[in-house]
Amino acid sequence: MASSWIAAHARPGVTGPARPDGEDMEIDQAAELRFTEEMRAALGPVLRRAPEQDRSWRRVEAVVGAAEAILEEAGYDEVVQNLPGLCARAGIPTGTFYTYFENTDVVVECIRLLWAERIYVLADEAFARPFRTWQEVADRVVDSTIDFFGHTATRELWLARQLSRVTREAELRANAYTGAQIRTAVQRLGYTFTGDELDESMLVEIADQLSRYAFGPGHDGPPDPAVVDRAKRATRAYLGTLLILNDELDQNRVSAT
Repeated sequence: MASSWIAAHARPGVTGPARPDGEDMEIDQAAELRFTEEMRAALGPVLRRAPEQDRSWRRVEAVVGAAEAILEEAGYDEVVQNLPGLCARAGIPTGTFYTYFENTDVVVECIRLLWAERIYVLADEAFARPFRTWQEVADRVVDSTIDFFGHTATRELWLARQLSRVTREAELRANAYTGAQIRTAVQRLGYTFTGDELDESMLVEIADQLSRYAFGPGHDGPPDPAVVDRAKRATRAYLGTLLILNDELDQNRVSAT
């Protein structure tokens, strides 16, 4: 299946073809990935029927893994318009597909929600290492956003198409988590963060929205470094208005340079 964050956070297995009689394949070969409990929780609300047993989850895993692989290789239209091809790639009959998914659009929504979960992972990775300056805090937020959009799947599903309400809400929750990490990081550096939760979210939104410009329409290469630089400068500038160095008697706000 796809060599992506979804696949990287799952246990490897073996993919087998759908049986010609239309029955399910051997379930011990049903998927090349296994969802974590967090992944299952993210997908449950959008599935036609949320599986209760591991055996059933493996059918869902097979479909989502196959869909992401097709998305990376052939694009969005091939996922949503070629159900027989998707089922063949997943190794399940179409009847089993409709047990769990209303249609192929729901499969795409599942991929979006799983990638939204990745925002938490990126935030944890970005803030796990110590910071030397508050500017570095802002820069890492941009870097993690660039990392997020550095995949075909996210560019295809975030930049080329409008997000559903469900995915946007999941993204906003993840962004709020990242924003709270920003506050904690600058406080550890000796600053008072004078903003509120909206300011935390705005910092992430600035990094997010400006980073998108680093990947233009039809972009299939590295992000534009000039745009990345400007995204960092803008994120620094806003963060700088929210900080006061604790040992400054005159309580002046810090410079964004």
